[in-house]
Amino acid sequence: MAKNSHINNISIIATVLNDKKTISTFIDSLLNQHFKANEIIIVDGGSIDGTAEILKEYDSCGKIKLITKKCNIAEGRNIAISNATNELIAVSDSGCDVDEFWLDEINQAFLSPKKPDIIAGNYKFNCLTTFEEVVVLATSDPDRESSDAAIYYPSSRSLAFKKTAWQIAKGYPEWLYAAEDTLFNIRLRQLGFKFIFAPKAIVKWRPRENYRALTKQQFNYARGNGRVGIGTRGYYINLYYHFIIFMSLILLPFSILFIIPASIYSYRHIKNNLWSQAKKATLYSSIKNVTYQVLIIMEHSRLVGMLGFIAGRWDRVSNKKFISSLYSWMGSKSLDKFNI
Repeated sequence: MAKNSHINNISIIATVLNDKKTISTFIDSLLNQHFKANEIIIVDGGSIDGTAEILKEYDSCGKIKLITKKCNIAEGRNIAISNATNELIAVSDSGCDVDEFWLDEINQAFLSPKKPDIIAGNYKFNCLTTFEEVVVLATSDPDRESSDAAIYYPSSRSLAFKKTAWQIAKGYPEWLYAAEDTLFNIRLRQLGFKFIFAPKAIVKWRPRENYRALTKQQFNYARGNGRVGIGTRGYYINLYYHFIIFMSLILLPFSILFIIPASIYSYRHIKNNLWSQAKKATLYSSIKNVTYQVLIIMEHSRLVGMLGFIAGRWDRVSNKKFISSLYSWMGSKSLDKFNI
């Protein structure tokens, strides 16, 4: 637990859409913070599953400020921040369960002698099934907390920043459906704002619970990346390996010799792109045959991600708004050259 040596005025903001099952847990975790926020602003993007009615009850009691408007995640966050009365903004997401001392840690981070503009919070996974644990091991870097990813590319499920930084960055990119928080972080870093990592500012969230949900998530992430050029080199490497493997298998009926390139490039792909993380899984989990289960999920995510990336690149060609909006927003037509 952090010890408050000074009290900052902090606004918590979040967006929500059709999250009836977990919205009460999320809101209650914000209300039960040891260090209380001055205001909690929730934007409902047009829920039709009963979420809006639950939020209205909190609003009518004066526990939150509810704004209802059909919008995407980036728009919702910008609307909430625009209505915030404080300079310090803490951001989380519906579906999360926020640790009791999350805002304490954020407050203390803002008081750091380093005088940060951005606080990269932390998160933990709340896995309820073996599948969910394998998904975490396959899609999240076990060493994330000790890497630049934790500091410079925090998720907006656990993030805080000065409102002036948000204003200078022109807010979250409303023209981008997915990967909007990654691009927001990149823009803040490009502008020279100071980041620090608050490892104890933790929110818990549940990973995707089945293949259908995981597929949708990975496709949307990759599509957003493809639209602006995040991680392009990695996607091209994956496409290179899989193109050779796929073509070799297609041509296999014409000659058994095509089994050679198919085998060689399958081995290289697993060795160079998958095996390291899959082996790490054995250090973090006691699940039987976890290495091979992680390999399967990783490969599934790679295949879906390539399709999403291709869709995102096609979006750039078919809809020039992604190029023009990115250029207007941060002075570059693509992030490809940044090799992110």
